[in-house]
Amino acid sequence: MRIETKNKLAGILVPVFALRHDHDFGIGDTKAMRDAIEFCEENNVGVLQILPINETGGDNSPYNAISSVALDPAYLELAPNAVPGLSQELIEQCIDASELEKLRQDAVAYRQVKQLKVKVLRKAFEIFEKNEILKSTDAAAQLSQFRQENSRWLEPYTLFRTIMDRHEGSSVWTQWQEQMRSYESALKHFECGADNVDRPEIERSRQFWAYVQWIAFTQWRDLKVFAAKHAVSLMGDLPFGVSRYSADVWAERRIFDLDWSCGAPPEIYFQGDPFVRQWGQNWGMPLYNWDENKKEDFAWWRQRIKHLNELFHYVRIDHVLGFFRVYGFPWIPERNDEFSQLTKEQAKKKTGGRLPHFVPRADDDPQDAEENAKEGAAYLQVLLDAAGTTGIVAEDLGVVPDYVRPLIHELGIAGFAIPIFERNEEDRSFKAKETLHELSLATYATHDHQPIKVFYDQLVKWWHGPEGREGWLEVQRLMHFLGEDETDPPTTFSDDLHRSMLRNLLETPCWLALVMITDLLGTTQRFNEPGLSGDSNWSQRLDRPIKQYGEDSQYGPKIRYFGDLIKETGRTPLVSVRV
Repeated sequence: MRIETKNKLAGILVPVFALRHDHDFGIGDTKAMRDAIEFCEENNVGVLQILPINETGGDNSPYNAISSVALDPAYLELAPNAVPGLSQELIEQCIDASELEKLRQDAVAYRQVKQLKVKVLRKAFEIFEKNEILKSTDAAAQLSQFRQENSRWLEPYTLFRTIMDRHEGSSVWTQWQEQMRSYESALKHFECGADNVDRPEIERSRQFWAYVQWIAFTQWRDLKVFAAKHAVSLMGDLPFGVSRYSADVWAERRIFDLDWSCGAPPEIYFQGDPFVRQWGQNWGMPLYNWDENKKEDFAWWRQRIKHLNELFHYVRIDHVLGFFRVYGFPWIPERNDEFSQLTKEQAKKKTGGRLPHFVPRADDDPQDAEENAKEGAAYLQVLLDAAGTTGIVAEDLGVVPDYVRPLIHELGIAGFAIPIFERNEEDRSFKAKETLHELSLATYATHDHQPIKVFYDQLVKWWHGPEGREGWLEVQRLMHFLGEDETDPPTTFSDDLHRSMLRNLLETPCWLALVMITDLLGTTQRFNEPGLSGDSNWSQRLDRPIKQYGEDSQYGPKIRYFGDLIKETGRTPLVSVRV
């Protein structure tokens, strides 16, 4: 579907894990999403964007999921009316009230949260077996139908999850027993009853994980309907890659290239640790064997889009540049420390002469660039064909070849426009907001960037630091872009400056103007910092349920201003949204 640029909208980005409600399990869930949808409706916000909701692995990154389709059980609302087989009595039997209260107070403790939720779900499944499956009820038939209709991804996934349970939750299949390291061999192993494995026990475990996914897809499908009724469109996320240690790679190795890990080259905006400064970002996901994907008419990709269509009105393609050419590393991230201090020549000795580079080819040669553009356009057309009525947005940030943006716009795909990155090369001034392409998502920051308050505070520090002259010029450039007094810029991120930045963003000609929830509130909280690992990434939560911010004397005026600004700039959402 081509995005209709005449229907301009405003949106917010909120990671699901960051949301809260009074009865959550230490992480945001579909109940908190309903609250966020109502918050959007109350404030004229037409689009609610979230990060990927696929099941995460040990690093908790939503961009390194253990399944390209399976949804994360952590985001399930666990309430009697939301989970078949669950009762309030059962919930109270499974949880320790003091433990749950502690989980709610802190950042997301993924391991504890997931263990607790799976514990509750297992108990609910026992009741569901007794009351539904053994009695062959309609609910049992729905689960069976779900399993049949999703067999391509669900059957490998349920076995993968079952084997993970036998390895203390580890998805690193390369460390499993030899006979468990592929779907075919593991299936044969269990069917033969090797190692005295109880086949009914294995099948019951697989049925449990199918039950969890059935509930997850039911909750998220219902959420899409709920959003449409409230005139809010949901925007999901399609990561370019999937974890090397995923059910997909384990089961369908032929469509991946495991010799390489995808990532991004060094760039000025993300410096990170010494490795990132020297080599770039090594994300670890394998590259794709495009020839093998083509042989089956890109069925794996079509499957991914199909399931996102069920849950979202728009889909953001993360790292769309990867479809044209991707920066590949000849080593996995676990070995990054070996290369942090090495020169290129030293690195070659460790890799047999291979260095990180663009695959299948760089864009330096015009013929190579033309070939990259042709192939990338063909891959994106596959996704568009599969998307149907779902609108597509492409995250086209980083080192962007000249051909990418004209090409995606020609396809009807919206790109990104970040005003503080859009520069006139002659004098480094910001491009006028009127020049930004209308088929764009305009924002000041994605989940990978610092909040605008931090951005400005750092500008002021630069301005008043040893290199103050260049810092002063940069502040002047920003003031000029915003239409503010260049001779007397504020020395703090004031309320007036905040309002000016919001206004200028919504006054762009871009189809969608969107801000992170932190940029709407003017806070410094950060959800991810590329190149760094640790518990602070993907785990920060809002300090209260989202609807309570409107009642706060500090944040309420900011939110009301944004809602009024949406009306003033003609970005009020349509009364009805397609389901």
